[in-house]
Amino acid sequence: MHFDLVYEEIGEFGPFQKYIVLVGPLTSFYAGLLFVSTFFTLAIPDHRCALPGWANDTYSIQSLAHFEAVNSSIPPADADEKYIYDQCNLRYTDADGNKRLRPCHAWVYDKSIFQSTLAADLNMVCDQSLMKSNAQMTFFGGLLVGSLMTGVASDRYGRKRTLVISSIFYFVAALSIAWTPGFIVYLIQTFCVGFFSVGNFMPVYVLCMEFVGPSYRRIAGLIGGFHWLFGNLALGALGYGIRDWVTLQIVTASPGILFQLWWWFFPESPRWLFMQGRLAESEAIIRKAARWNKTSLPDGFFLKVFQTTPEPNQAQIWHLFRNRTLGLRTLIVFFNWFAVCLAYYGLTLNSGDLGGDLYVNFFLTTLMDLPASLACILLLERTGRKPLLVGGMITGGVGCLSTVFTIIYGGKDPEYETATRILALIGKFGASVGFTMAYMYSGEFFPTVVRNAGMGSSSCMARVGGILAPYIADLDRLVGGSFGHALPQIVFGALSLTAGILALYLPETRGRKLPETIEQGIKFGSEEIEYSPKEAIVNQAFDGQEENTKL
Repeated sequence: MHFDLVYEEIGEFGPFQKYIVLVGPLTSFYAGLLFVSTFFTLAIPDHRCALPGWANDTYSIQSLAHFEAVNSSIPPADADEKYIYDQCNLRYTDADGNKRLRPCHAWVYDKSIFQSTLAADLNMVCDQSLMKSNAQMTFFGGLLVGSLMTGVASDRYGRKRTLVISSIFYFVAALSIAWTPGFIVYLIQTFCVGFFSVGNFMPVYVLCMEFVGPSYRRIAGLIGGFHWLFGNLALGALGYGIRDWVTLQIVTASPGILFQLWWWFFPESPRWLFMQGRLAESEAIIRKAARWNKTSLPDGFFLKVFQTTPEPNQAQIWHLFRNRTLGLRTLIVFFNWFAVCLAYYGLTLNSGDLGGDLYVNFFLTTLMDLPASLACILLLERTGRKPLLVGGMITGGVGCLSTVFTIIYGGKDPEYETATRILALIGKFGASVGFTMAYMYSGEFFPTVVRNAGMGSSSCMARVGGILAPYIADLDRLVGGSFGHALPQIVFGALSLTAGILALYLPETRGRKLPETIEQGIKFGSEEIEYSPKEAIVNQAFDGQEENTKL
């Protein structure tokens, strides 16, 4: 069986495939709404200790007496901090008449930007400031476990069934967060959101790859990327208009109910049905696609499509490390995935700490995906994969590291804050280019016999970067002063720059025959690969993967 025969008859990108590719990635739009929604729901407003004895204490000054009480009990923040008050200590007078500080256990929050946030409701501040990073880490942990298990479920039970069942739990978990009773329950809920999110978007992504012809798979992958971008932009607009975290959580989670309709309106993959021996169902879907595309299938067509072909030789992921050169290259690819995911999500989560309006920062940081995607489309075949990967990572690294000077030496000067935002946006642009090219390059770099395993292992390394991203983004809450504000950018920039320099040692993949075996992978880039006519060639670099969204 070779499904390219199907595309030759019904068309590679007819009306039926366009329906699949345009409607299917709406799951990526939904992921874009929820993946970084904690930027708003876990935002930490300016705050100070609650005044002892003031039952109706608020962050904003109520009266002259209130002003005097605040100045008497709350010490001012350090000169190089962006806050007005010390956020964690109360001033008191001891028995000897000396002014001393003691930590407080109740706070009041500024409501000028956020009416409420979950982080404020659960007091994720001061000695409990790691609660926010732990919560975001738990989401990415769920994403990691979901990435490992969803592929297995999708292959065993089908793309459509995995999608619909995951969508039910994804929607329920995301919606239930609005009524979370406490931090432990919230951790369980956000882990489930991360876990089931993979089953919501990844099976659709695979479906798109399996429905369209080989020459249109890049288009199908990029459409998913634009859906992700529009989801992020919609989140920014909703976050700006809805300042109450409960309402925002309900609104962003609610579209998930629509995916339950896909059980009736979205088809299963005919390729997967064939592999399960369900030939009648596979044939029915192919015939439906042919009717949509207004093509007729010749007599005996399915006898040709549903014939058995030899299986390619199989290998294991650890075979990549039997050779020093191939093993080193594989480690470099893994490190690039780790660094680019950490920088990409870290820069998004940290955009509120760059000075200026946090909504504008979020919008501009998110919007950087658009020119990055366009740059990849325009330059991919002109410059090759390696220059774009290296250039993206180095650009991102230099952009982030350059903010150190404006943050440390510029202070609160508005001109320096603007320069900081511009440099951080350059960093996000580079990270977005790097993320896109990591998908593309890895799909062509790994030999066919371990391509799926190689991509899966790379994705796991990316999830590890995602798990660490919240902790790096919140370093400024653990390390005070201007250096603390610059520290996340230093880490993102140093790792990205290192990854880009290491990628210089990788071979170019553009215009080359892709490696099928481990032996060909060892020779890849150093000499032209020769294929034996007796080898079972399955040289589809993007069967099931493509330069996808940043998911």
